[in-house]
Amino acid sequence: MTSGAAVGMKAVTKRLGSKEVLRALSLEVPNGGTLGILGPSGCGKTTALRLLAGLEVPDAGEIWLADQLASSPGRLHVPPPRRNIGFVFQDLALWPHMTVAGNLLFVLQSRGWPGATRHARIEEMLEMVGMRERAGEHPSHLSGGEQQRVGRKARSAAPR
Repeated sequence: MTSGAAVGMKAVTKRLGSKEVLRALSLEVPNGGTLGILGPSGCGKTTALRLLAGLEVPDAGEIWLADQLASSPGRLHVPPPRRNIGFVFQDLALWPHMTVAGNLLFVLQSRGWPGATRHARIEEMLEMVGMRERAGEHPSHLSGGEQQRVGRKARSAAPR
């Protein structure tokens, strides 16, 4: 990966079962850069994002974050929480291992909210969506509608 790149993939291949979803994908996004990934359903967009976020490991190739090797074939060198990568799932999915408040905190941290203001903002967001009493619940204990409310609030809450 070239110096100054924020993220990069070098010849990444990923198979899901017997299907090759990505084949030798290489890309670099410079610091401060933006990347849009477009394509038809099933072409590997979500898989590429899951690989960058550390939710999957490549079958071949390497994933780099700045100058650090983050993933290599079958191996996660940098765990997802340390990658500081966030993205909004199409279905507004929440991290299943985090509580409602934890999901909101993750978004605010990843967007650089100062620590002193995060918890107050989380309380405010939970109040807005009528979920204050559910802050300690995991997404699996929420209805689909409740998950949608939390996911939408997380997506819209990040700007300061």
